[in-house]
Amino acid sequence: MNKRIRMAVLATLLLLMPVNATALDAFADATANETYGANLVPNGDFESGDIAWPNWTNIAIGQGGQHEGVMALKITGGFGVSGLDFGALEPGRMYRFGAWYKYENGEAGGNLKLTLGKSFSRQLDFNETDGSYHYAEIEFTAPEELTKLSNSNLTLVKWSNSDFYLDDVMLQKVSTAEELRKEAISPSFLHSIDNTETRVDLAWDAPQEKDGLTYTVYRDGKPIGQTSGVTYAADGLQAGQAYAFKVAAEKEGLLSFPTNTAAVQTSTPLPALTKAIYPGQIGVGLEGIGGRGFEFADAAKTLRAWSKPDGSAVVKTDADGWPLEDAATVFFDHRPVAAWLNEIDDPERRIPDISGTYKLSFKGKAVLGNMDPSSPFTIANQRYDEASGTTTADITLPQGGGLLYVSFTQTVGGVRDVKLMRPGYSADGGELFTREFVQALQPFGTLRFMDWLSTNNNNPSYPASTEWQDRKKPTDATQLEQNGTKGVAWEYLIALANEAHKDIWINIPAAASDDYVRELAMLLKEKLDPQLAIYVEYSNEVWNDLFSQQAYNKAAAIAEGGAGSDLSRYVMTSYFDDPNDASYAPEQRSWARHRVAKRVVDIGRTFQSVFGEDALNTRIRPVLSWFVLFPDQYEDMLNWVDKTYGDPRNFFYAIATAPYFNSSEASDAASKTEVLTAMQADSARRGLPEDGKMKLIDLAAQYGLHSFTYEGGPDSGGGSTINVANRIAAHRSERMGDLVTYDIGNNFLAKDGDMFMYFTLTSGYSRYGMWGATEDLFGGLQTPKYRALESMLGTNAEPFSDVPAGHFASEAVKTLYANGIVGSGDGRFQPNKALEAGELDDLSAKLSRFADARNGAEGTADAAASVPAMQAAAGGSGSSHAAVSRERLAAGLMRVYEAETGRTIKHPDAVRLQDGKQVSDGALASVEGAIVTGMMTADEGRFRPKASVSRAEAAVALAKLLGYIR
Repeated sequence: MNKRIRMAVLATLLLLMPVNATALDAFADATANETYGANLVPNGDFESGDIAWPNWTNIAIGQGGQHEGVMALKITGGFGVSGLDFGALEPGRMYRFGAWYKYENGEAGGNLKLTLGKSFSRQLDFNETDGSYHYAEIEFTAPEELTKLSNSNLTLVKWSNSDFYLDDVMLQKVSTAEELRKEAISPSFLHSIDNTETRVDLAWDAPQEKDGLTYTVYRDGKPIGQTSGVTYAADGLQAGQAYAFKVAAEKEGLLSFPTNTAAVQTSTPLPALTKAIYPGQIGVGLEGIGGRGFEFADAAKTLRAWSKPDGSAVVKTDADGWPLEDAATVFFDHRPVAAWLNEIDDPERRIPDISGTYKLSFKGKAVLGNMDPSSPFTIANQRYDEASGTTTADITLPQGGGLLYVSFTQTVGGVRDVKLMRPGYSADGGELFTREFVQALQPFGTLRFMDWLSTNNNNPSYPASTEWQDRKKPTDATQLEQNGTKGVAWEYLIALANEAHKDIWINIPAAASDDYVRELAMLLKEKLDPQLAIYVEYSNEVWNDLFSQQAYNKAAAIAEGGAGSDLSRYVMTSYFDDPNDASYAPEQRSWARHRVAKRVVDIGRTFQSVFGEDALNTRIRPVLSWFVLFPDQYEDMLNWVDKTYGDPRNFFYAIATAPYFNSSEASDAASKTEVLTAMQADSARRGLPEDGKMKLIDLAAQYGLHSFTYEGGPDSGGGSTINVANRIAAHRSERMGDLVTYDIGNNFLAKDGDMFMYFTLTSGYSRYGMWGATEDLFGGLQTPKYRALESMLGTNAEPFSDVPAGHFASEAVKTLYANGIVGSGDGRFQPNKALEAGELDDLSAKLSRFADARNGAEGTADAAASVPAMQAAAGGSGSSHAAVSRERLAAGLMRVYEAETGRTIKHPDAVRLQDGKQVSDGALASVEGAIVTGMMTADEGRFRPKASVSRAEAAVALAKLLGYIR
């Protein structure tokens, strides 16, 4: 099977050349001077079966149809795809790439693509269909930027209906005798160890014959120095400049091949912050439960699905998920990725300190055991109480332990009601959430529960629906996936929001029925603190074909669309809608976008029917989310809503996107500093007017909507282990905290973005991402990312000495201060002093300037009139020192609210006031409207309309108003 045939007739070979081939891909016959290296493709002859070629779709490797030997790869009819990853090629060297193939019983349609590094690719096109094996081959020069860390990838795709066979795939280096001599003295893997604004520290690997070498360092093609060592400092550089370095060796007159090209950009100082603090404008997403959030005081609430004690299979369970026989479970596994494969990504091997004594209890009897001796723990004080039928025990996990995998054997019908209270928490289970978790949430005003709810890939196929009875329940054995049910019980989400006193951002399941949505709305109305707002999003990233919710919405849109349907009206196709995709035509893609908008409208209306008509866009805040790269697709949805239902701001509170800044432009061998520099440059690009993020801020303003991110922050994930150590180190650096501040502050909030939802509060750091603001809640919150978020939110800021943290108006006062509505003056706010008419005039003028700035330099007629109207509505006395009453402030607030938002409160009479008769004639609707919008409150139904309003109370109301008109 190792036969390598070079075709003799150039004309025949040229027929196989892909149209994108270059002169370097020319075909050549072997010469006497050429030497071919070993085949670099793992199992390229398939004689080892399916090793390295995964069965992605419709792939078989086995006997029959082979070229030589006994094995070949086969795709039977229809579509098929496979591929594999393998090691790096040498930069600047010639390679030949070839394979044998044949089609039977049909037409041609397939290719084998070779991708090197991040962007270089070549492919073999398979065109012959006579039923015989044919050979395709090209030659190419490997790109100069490749290093030993660079990945090589083969992807085989076949789309015709024929049977396809592939065999003897070959990739070999082509060398002459002279090149082999040069190769022996050639250095490799040139990379930057670190750099500053004016200096780059370089290092490289010595060759096999390393004695007596002189290395020459080149910058942008010109020699800049020589050394006999394997490091070099290039200095005298300019900040923010990109440089290309190479190194070559010389020995006895023989010059080596140069190393890879190391492209390095010197670092650049961050621009000054546009504004210091943004109180209330940053929320946070919560990672999926059972991770580094350590959410529940009872660790058993996130135990994994029960298996047999030998780990071989699932066990029989009752309706709640408790085992009915001997069983085992993983209570938690907080080891770093991927300790279970002995391939830990984190160079520091960090693990939270979760050591200590856990209090275990459960109904029934059992012998407890350790399922993984590599992660030891001790069991002590095990007792069984006959009266209650309860077993208790102490489980002690040593320092450095991260896995708790426990077996329950010799039971009588299994166990149930298992609890595992964490160290420092009472065995009676009095605390639902850990104190550390709740404390970490405090700086943030809004919590997004997308991962808590297991939103992604959590729906049936269309047309099936998700019903209310399908949801996770508090009584389930675990809040992790079990028996196909995923996502935290809504009751726990509500309990957390109430305890932490945070607004919530929820994701409605993609297949949720109307009844599901109605039942959820009723539960939230009954259980959630009425002071908390509810942001409502339809599923998550319904545009993303990596998630099953995209397929569900696509199928639903095609089924519900078509001639005469609402979805098929006002179609706007996007530049990115593929006109050649027969299975998903551009107009159908528009229908799918329309359906997402329709679902958000429908969900909002259902919540409105439960909470009351005026709750929509006050307490209930529907958010339309889509892909940051496609502003025109947002416009398609908004235009459709406008023409189908009316003004979108009557149905949506905001549009949202996910503008991560990433390190994708950093090289495979980038130093920690280079990773950070690439991320800084990416953030700066995403802050330019032509970027999708900025276009969406403008689009939101055009439609009178808020502009949010549903996710965002630094991104260096992707699943690759290449250079993962430096990527992790970058995310732990102090400079990363500065970048978070720069990206969220300067490049979103300071540019009229309204709320940024950071992704996420917690996570481990690995190849899959370094998302968390902190990796370790128990180890404290003093990470650069978390401190940056705290700083932007003004968590520790106290602009006024008499409004300390914890004061009911503290956040409101900071919000007004940050937006220039109040100044620090002598450092006192006098929160208990009655608000005077003259002070309200001053605040009104500053609000007017704020509104004008938000609406553009020219403002709008409504905006220009709104704040003076507030002064008039809240007047009533000629004296600037006269106290402003609560009803008069309410009247002023509502005049501004209606003028700035374009919304009116339609049924203020839904508010029930015990002292409503004390409100002045004509002011009752304004008082009730101020209560509906949450700008003012009534204590147990008493508004006290004639009472003077304190400066602190006014600050809270004005901060709420600012949130609406921001």
